[in-house]
Amino acid sequence: MLLSRFWYGVLALALGAAVFVLFVAAQLYNRSSHRAMSEALSADSSAVEWFLNDDARKRSSALIRVALNPALRTALAKSSTEAKPGAELREKARTALRTATAEVPPELKFDHVWAVDAAGRVIASVDFEHREDWELGGYPLVADALHGWIRDDAWVWKGRILRVVARPVEQDVNGEPVGAVIGAKIIDDTFARAVTKRTGAAVGFYAEGARVASGAPEGFDKANLDQITQDLKLLDDNKDYVEKGRSEVRVIGQHLGVVYARLPGEAWELGAGYAVGRLAASVDSPLNFLDKANNDDKSEVPTVLILVGVLAMAAIGLVLSFLEHTRPLHVFRGEAARFAKGEVDVLAPSRFRGAYRKIAADINDGVEKVAAKGGAPRKAADLEQVLGPIPTQPAMSAFSVPLGPGEPRPDSRPSYPKPMVSPRGPTRRPGSHPLSGPPPARDSVEPVEAIEEVSDAGMAISALEPAGAPGRPPPRRPPPPPPPKAPGVPAVPNPLPEPVSAPEAPAARQDGAGDPDELTEWNAVYEEFLSVKQQCGEPTNALTFEKFKGTLQRNKDALVARHNCSRVRFTVYVKDGKAALKASPVK
Repeated sequence: MLLSRFWYGVLALALGAAVFVLFVAAQLYNRSSHRAMSEALSADSSAVEWFLNDDARKRSSALIRVALNPALRTALAKSSTEAKPGAELREKARTALRTATAEVPPELKFDHVWAVDAAGRVIASVDFEHREDWELGGYPLVADALHGWIRDDAWVWKGRILRVVARPVEQDVNGEPVGAVIGAKIIDDTFARAVTKRTGAAVGFYAEGARVASGAPEGFDKANLDQITQDLKLLDDNKDYVEKGRSEVRVIGQHLGVVYARLPGEAWELGAGYAVGRLAASVDSPLNFLDKANNDDKSEVPTVLILVGVLAMAAIGLVLSFLEHTRPLHVFRGEAARFAKGEVDVLAPSRFRGAYRKIAADINDGVEKVAAKGGAPRKAADLEQVLGPIPTQPAMSAFSVPLGPGEPRPDSRPSYPKPMVSPRGPTRRPGSHPLSGPPPARDSVEPVEAIEEVSDAGMAISALEPAGAPGRPPPRRPPPPPPPKAPGVPAVPNPLPEPVSAPEAPAARQDGAGDPDELTEWNAVYEEFLSVKQQCGEPTNALTFEKFKGTLQRNKDALVARHNCSRVRFTVYVKDGKAALKASPVK
């Protein structure tokens, strides 16, 4: 799997490098955007200043028609010679002023227009209510106009900014001014939108520490300009703003750049000015490139080339995976199937690659170790499942008695008849078992050897028999009695000693199973036998107590007749994964 892992590492490095490049590109893009934003803000601030100056010149030119109105000139000249202008004179001046301002173009309309005489008294006004004794001669702009100068200024009235222009009114050409006309335009959102339309900049006007008007181009949220109010408090410490009337580019928030500039004139000292804002085209993450890009940008991407590269990298990965994973696994699976069928004795490690070679070698070593131990233990088979139902009465007993040295092998019949004695000496029928000597005097379990038998009830029983002591000769059979004397034949003396008949084996107790104590013991053995069979996973449905008792009774009778014992003790144990019984004769 070395090549596949190497390829995964290459892909991981490529992905990491791509992500790194994207983040670097995002930072570079943001830095470039902020630099471009700073340059654009400086240009926007200058454009707004030029617009305000140009607007003032245009509005001053619009007052020429008003200043040259004959009726207005006559009324202002007469008012300048009187100590207190009368109502009739004021009405004539108001009518002439209203007629003259109606000729101003709509884009240069004024919100307020005043006509003042040479003393600075307001003789007439348009769209403004005032007292008769109200005068404007104290304003520098009005004073300069009464002295023949054309001026513009910015006033702050009741939290509002007014752009004001003034032009002198002369009775005779090149004569002394007899008065002046003053036009004022309130800076509101309409005026700010006009500024934005002409300059393309987002602009906000502020006075007395609050924003009074704002305008923004399409795509710029005007709510961003609300942050200007919070930043205005910090301008008092800005050296450029205090001394030059214009601040450097300030970044508010993350991407909002602002440049502040003061309005010239009386508004300067009152802190009135304007702010030009612009949002930097920045991205928060590499994925934002997709949001910022338009269809033209996306069409320039070599999509086909990128797709081919992706497919080529995926194909290389699949080929390496097939060569180092899929193909070796297929070969190993096939060899394992042949090994399971016995077509091969061992798995040949040379046929495998990589980790499968080590696995095959480990399997071969394990098989050799199991074979050296004699094979793996197997669970005993259920004879009823293999051979079918087993008859209740066995055809022959599987019990046998171990013989002493030199004794012939007896047959497997369960009972032994009384032997016949002939004059020629003790004889026994072929296949019969020789009688053993008298049993030991103590009531105990003799040393035994276990011989397994599978009974008709599906039980594995081991009969525990007395074993002949090594080196001990078999017991001698007593000589047979003499034959009966025939009538008329004299008795022949028998030189042999009087034979003693062999003790007859006690008959098996037929009523032993009826003993209440023995039935209780057998019932306990039955319950334990069922429990052990269940633990070994053997079926117990066909084994009833009656069948179990019959099997125990038959084996008991055979052992009692064989060993001349008083009773037989049965115990449960596990043999080769199956439940089994041991029969122990007790003297």
